[in-house]
Amino acid sequence: MSMAEPRVLVRVDAGMGIGHGHLVRSLAVVRTLTSRGVHVTVATRAQGGHVEAMITAAGAHQVALPAGDAGENAIGRVWPAERQEADVRLVFDLVGRGWDAVVVDHYRLDAAWESVAAERGGRLVVIDDLANRAHRADVLVDHNWYGSHTSQRYRELVDPSTDLLLGPRYALLQSDYLCGREHGPVVHPPRRVVVSYGGTDAGGQSARAVDALDVMQGAEVDVVVGSAAAVTEDLVAATARRGARLHVELPSLAPLYARADLALGASGTATWERLRLGVPALVTTVGEGQSGVTRALHEAGLTRWIGTAADATVDIYRSALRDYLDDGPMDIPALVDGYGAVRVGFAVVPPHSGELSMRDALPQDAAAFVTAGGAGIGDDEGVTAWRRRDEWFGTQASGAVQIVELAGVPVGVVGGPGGSGRVLDSYVS
Repeated sequence: MSMAEPRVLVRVDAGMGIGHGHLVRSLAVVRTLTSRGVHVTVATRAQGGHVEAMITAAGAHQVALPAGDAGENAIGRVWPAERQEADVRLVFDLVGRGWDAVVVDHYRLDAAWESVAAERGGRLVVIDDLANRAHRADVLVDHNWYGSHTSQRYRELVDPSTDLLLGPRYALLQSDYLCGREHGPVVHPPRRVVVSYGGTDAGGQSARAVDALDVMQGAEVDVVVGSAAAVTEDLVAATARRGARLHVELPSLAPLYARADLALGASGTATWERLRLGVPALVTTVGEGQSGVTRALHEAGLTRWIGTAADATVDIYRSALRDYLDDGPMDIPALVDGYGAVRVGFAVVPPHSGELSMRDALPQDAAAFVTAGGAGIGDDEGVTAWRRRDEWFGTQASGAVQIVELAGVPVGVVGGPGGSGRVLDSYVS
């Protein structure tokens, strides 16, 4: 890493077909880097003032690439090697060389793009969650969880030397999720409900969900869409019938989730936003190919999967809501502490101040303890390990566990069931 101001290049796309999830999670890391004085440039085909505003707000510079197909969907075939090589060469022609790190978050790119980038940039960090193609990466980040086989998904797709940062410990959330839930515990039956299906409201799910909420008369309803293009006549009519509040292009859903008792929404990063704030959720996915993590969390009792967006009718939403009212909220252990993006930022560009320190754990450190050492990721217990560690942590007196910090961020623990020794995150050297 150079001694001058570190320089990081990010390659990511977004749009009505792709959605905004890749951009949102990448910018969560970008914010942690720019707050430390790192120069970040984002190369993207994403168009529009909203995208430019998001990148600027994160403190980064934007390099515009030729616009993509507006109908391009989120999951499709990896681009042929020739197209990938053309893309990476164009990017570096526009931004030049001398980068300390390159971050890429793109389902259509694989080792073909990454190998060329590695020759022209520095440390290569890949953000992925499909595990369906080979990568050439120094670090691979996947903040999702797929059950007990999570740690094995990339085994045949990356070099053994690749540092894998997996699971909710590395959830790529905005910094306002560090605050946690400040409006009291979830109540049942729900008094406040948030409806949000991502930046583009794929499949027009919001209107159907709002209509189904007639089974929860009296509950306040907030509906959030990520762009004005997602505000349809059906959605406006549904929110008017329900007396719901409609929000467009909010900078963050954290304030709404922090006071919500239930959420209806999509999968992706929003899953970890809701779990961070302890909000029970009824979730639909765009297609079966994106349903692995949601299915795993459903089977673990951490969320409820309604099905795919194409199949989720108003009646199916109503049935799921009635079942939730009858069954009550889920028991959600502490899994997300809000520091995931900062940890990934440390893996991209190590902090100048590398001194580790220790302090006694506080109640709000539960998630940092529960997920330390790859618990629930590299073992066969999965959610059982998380619940056991969460319960154990809640019974301990002050001083039984110490939190290891790097620049004020929890990166390890000392102590645990059976008197465990010091456990540090893999990127800490």
